[in-house]
Amino acid sequence: MTPDVYAALRESFENRLRRQNAQFEVPEALHRDGEILATLASTDTPPRLLVKGLGLFEPARTDVPEDPALAGLRTRALARYGAEGLETRMASVGQAILGLRPDPPDDPLPMDANGSPPWRYRFADRYHDLLALLEAYRLLERAAPLRHEAYHAPAGREFALKPGEIETLRTFARKLEESALAALDQPRPDQGPGLLAAFARLEALGKTLRYGRLVFLDTLNGRETTELPWGSAPPVFTAADADFRLARQELSSGRELDEVGYSLLENAANRRLEARKVLAGRAPFHLRVSAGLMPSRPGSPTETVRPALGAEEMQDAAAAFRAAESGQRERLKQIYRYHLVERNCVTELFRTLNDSLAGLNRSGTQALGGHIEPTAVDAIPFVSAQRVERHYRVTESFELASRRKLFLETLDSEAYLAELSPLSSAIYRTNDEDSLFLFFTDTAAWPRPLFGAANLAVGTAEALAGLLASPFDAGRTLHHGLRGMLVSLPELAFFNIRKGTFR
Repeated sequence: MTPDVYAALRESFENRLRRQNAQFEVPEALHRDGEILATLASTDTPPRLLVKGLGLFEPARTDVPEDPALAGLRTRALARYGAEGLETRMASVGQAILGLRPDPPDDPLPMDANGSPPWRYRFADRYHDLLALLEAYRLLERAAPLRHEAYHAPAGREFALKPGEIETLRTFARKLEESALAALDQPRPDQGPGLLAAFARLEALGKTLRYGRLVFLDTLNGRETTELPWGSAPPVFTAADADFRLARQELSSGRELDEVGYSLLENAANRRLEARKVLAGRAPFHLRVSAGLMPSRPGSPTETVRPALGAEEMQDAAAAFRAAESGQRERLKQIYRYHLVERNCVTELFRTLNDSLAGLNRSGTQALGGHIEPTAVDAIPFVSAQRVERHYRVTESFELASRRKLFLETLDSEAYLAELSPLSSAIYRTNDEDSLFLFFTDTAAWPRPLFGAANLAVGTAEALAGLLASPFDAGRTLHHGLRGMLVSLPELAFFNIRKGTFR
């Protein structure tokens, strides 16, 4: 395909992904609203609230000295706004929390996969952001230092800084301090989490400038982790090293550093440090999948400020949000319901591709060399791959190995045999998305019918048990058993569909 067609198709796929993510964010947001309202409605015990970024700092009433960088910012803030000015701002944030009210949970149900719900600044997010802003003032008031476990100050030549790099970071620290002062001047609710991150980075930068070596916040703590086999780890180490070197080059390039550039440096330094620790001890490498560039270690607020709502009013609102969430999730299940033949990953790729080409006023023949209208048989991946080879202009093809396949390639014979069954697998965990089965059948083809027969027997047993359990679980176990039987049948004919769900 031509570069312009490729770019347009990529944009179309990304737009569809954004729309779907926005649709699935609605029930998640309704859940957060209902959860926080139910928590605030509880009067028996203090509500357990967490504020992102607050866990980077030492809690109040701990015998630790003030941080020089934050103490310096406090001095400038007092000189600019006065003690009364800061107190007035804190009081206005407290009043804003007291005046918070949840909007009605009236999000319209999506009609299809193409709908894009409007963005809303929801109750839970407003409450969290205001609480973060209030805590930012409290941190500034006591110049709270960072927790020791919240940052890294590694030794070694690779983290030592050159004079030019130090000057670039010094200039960035001044810019960050000015930005924090401007945010304190006219505070908005959405500035709270950003101020917490700015305070923490100012302290890390202060240590960097004092020590002459890179000190950075821990951005990997609390992220989702995936253990990689040693055989696939070296490329990750190489990438971490290359990214860190590139970020260091930006420091000495003479260009002004901005917050995005500093975030990239911060994350690259975290990954490089992790790689160095693993290389030193040949321990299992844990790939952290970052949820964003901002450090977000959560922590409990010093004092809970609740909106001026009655407990019963908040409980009623929480129930309304839970009902709205349930309606949204049920509608999304209908829209995106998986079907082994009529709607799976392969059929949806073809449909999305054809819809995108129609939106570009291009035919598949013009853009790709041919047209494929998905049929029932295309639900089988290798069949659809063969049709692509026959109908499209294929210039290159490659395979992205699954995590399971990469792992199996590193094992000896004994460990390999253990991975043939979910009962003894080291990387698979039984979960609610999969039917019961005894054997994976995605490796050697010759024992597949035997394994399939065992899986079919287990699926049948699960379905029979589901018949008895139907009055109690609304047919859930029966559905799982029947689905297990269905995906086991192709295994009897040497075909594999079942892969197992890896989280």
